[in-house]
Amino acid sequence: MTYTITIDNSPQALSFIEFVKNLDFVSITKTKKNSTKSNVVLNEQKELKKRFFKALKEADDIRAGKKEAIDLDELLNEL
Repeated sequence: MTYTITIDNSPQALSFIEFVKNLDFVSITKTKKNSTKSNVVLNEQKELKKRFFKALKEADDIRAGKKEAIDLDELLNEL
């Protein structure tokens, strides 16, 4: 069974790591913090998700008659 524990660099946390290293059933893998590039991708994904749900809401409004759909030619011109 695998568990992931996130630990900061405080002195108590580092002492805990030293203690855990002595246990024979524990293996420790150090990972890097998320890079800026990862954060940019994550922000882009969030923005895409927000735009996608906005488009779904707009489609529901059109189906419900709350909003009028645009012509296909208009849509293609926007692209």
